Amino acid sequence: MHSVIPEAPMTSPAPTAQRHALTPDQVCDLPMDELLARVNGSLNTIDTEKALYAGLDTTRFLGYVVDRPSGITVFTPDNATEAARDVAIRYLVTQHLGLPTHLFPDIFEVTVFTGSNLDEVPA
Repeated sequence: MHSVIPEAPMTSPAPTAQRHALTPDQVCDLPMDELLARVNGSLNTIDTEKALYAGLDTTRFLGYVVDRPSGITVFTPDNATEAARDVAIRYLVTQHLGLPTHLFPDIFEVTVFTGSNLDEVPA
């Protein structure tokens, strides 16, 4: 008996397809590795002390998501605590997927960069 294993997708599924595959509860409850696998995601950190981030209020900065054809990367401040990083990652994934954010504090806020100014977003 032969079995065929499909190849992994070369591009990230559209957020719309991912949105239908996950619920807000799953984004909050899945182990981080499984969540990242489900959204074709990876993690990275940024040094918010660098001049590149001059003027950024780092007390209010959670991080950001970069969406490329190969998948998403969630960037969080390198000086964030593990708990803060976990919440930020899950919130940013929830936002990226366009899911309801009712499981997160109302004080969270998102700014979306699109179009030609993407070259200005640090990655």
